[in-house]
Amino acid sequence: MNSTLVAHILLIGYIFLVFITFIFGVKKRGRKLFIAFLYFLAISYSVSQGLYYAYTHGGESPDESAHISYIYYLESTGKIIPDFEDMGMFSNTIMKWSEDYYAYDATEINNLCHPPLYYNIMRLAGDCFFDTEDPAVIQINKTRLRLFSLLIYTIGLFLLLYIGWSRINRSKPWLHLLYCTAATSIPMLGFEMCAVTNDSLALVTSCICIIGLIRFSEGRRNYLTYLLINIGITASLLTKLTAALLCIIMALIMLVYKMISERSVKKSLPFEFWVSAPLLLIAFAYFAITYKHYGTIQPSLELVSSTDYFQSTIYYTAPEDRVQLTPKEYLNYYINRFFLSWSGIEGLNSYKKLSIFSKASLPSELLWIFPIMILLPRVRTITKSIPLPVFSGWVACVITFIIQLKSAYGTYLTRGYLGGCQARYYLPFLFAFAMGAVFLFQSLLIDNGFDSDTELITIRDAKTYGRKLLYNHMIYFMALIYSFLLFYGNFPFFLMHFT
Repeated sequence: MNSTLVAHILLIGYIFLVFITFIFGVKKRGRKLFIAFLYFLAISYSVSQGLYYAYTHGGESPDESAHISYIYYLESTGKIIPDFEDMGMFSNTIMKWSEDYYAYDATEINNLCHPPLYYNIMRLAGDCFFDTEDPAVIQINKTRLRLFSLLIYTIGLFLLLYIGWSRINRSKPWLHLLYCTAATSIPMLGFEMCAVTNDSLALVTSCICIIGLIRFSEGRRNYLTYLLINIGITASLLTKLTAALLCIIMALIMLVYKMISERSVKKSLPFEFWVSAPLLLIAFAYFAITYKHYGTIQPSLELVSSTDYFQSTIYYTAPEDRVQLTPKEYLNYYINRFFLSWSGIEGLNSYKKLSIFSKASLPSELLWIFPIMILLPRVRTITKSIPLPVFSGWVACVITFIIQLKSAYGTYLTRGYLGGCQARYYLPFLFAFAMGAVFLFQSLLIDNGFDSDTELITIRDAKTYGRKLLYNHMIYFMALIYSFLLFYGNFPFFLMHFT
């Protein structure tokens, strides 16, 4: 079937879904079942995207060969913690004479020095590597690896969507549609759904921590709450440091705020916290071992193999070949690259919008602005205890973005490298962006006299009722048009312009 036709069918289907959402916004019967269907549809749609990309653009996900090489190294050596300087690399190209056979070069050092939790879990996928007569050629069952990673990503997506299902008012299905769309509309999420990447586990670990922190903000400070927080932070530390940084900053902001507002340390860190706190020692042990070996908690390719690093045209550019940019020019370059990768797909091949100001780019970029609206009194009054996690999560993203920008600029000055602009690092915190949009539109509504829980009209003045109803419908339409543009800028846009 023609890809453009498929895109138009998807868009028409979404418009039909918007129409049905209006109906269930008025009719109570079947509403909860319909909302549950929205979340099921969001998961199914995202998984379908992942499968599509896997079978049509397999191997284009960022560093997939390096991730697979990491798994192969652990599987072949039986180690739990790798010696990064000994990890080789698979070629990203299938051998010409047979499918699923790849060249393995033990002398080319793997550029990934991530903590090993994801790669050890991926070993549970079963037999995926098979030796051949040539020790430099390995047969790989990439399909099994990708599907296993898809399972991990799906668990993370389920947790991400559970936040919306459990915390958004269920009398307003249009808010759930907005959340589902916003939480799944960043193209890199679908593109990596069925790729071998530790981003899949980072989504799981971050969402576990986030759910625990939401419970903490709600005052549910029991064993389960602190277990979720400590498992999430520990597992994030052992998966991806960017995800761990996001979780730790968010947790610290919330902890300090609660200590100050409640004027008590014990309320925030009760006995229940200290029972699960020893879990953090697992991550501490890993970093202690790594620091003893390399002199740093996060080794890099430059450290483990300076020869490979400086010979690589990707990470190092000779001084005479470097692009010369002023600080202002570099900032413009970085922001443009960052948000194009946020609204597009970046891998071995890039599929991006032409401008960060296009109608297909702006909706996803606006997600970065919505959470700050939590500070408005009107927004705070309608959301009870969840604004603190949303705002803290957003601040964590902003602080991490600044750290990432500073690191990238330093690398540009010393190495001439113009990369480091990846926006996919923030996918684990999509809940803050999606929930920020929900709270903003929800706060714009006024009491128009219609109770969606009872289907009764309490305002008898027809003129007043009509005026307020018209205003609220305008807000509904704004939110749903916005969600439609988010939907369009993701998979339908890809089908229309890149296939």
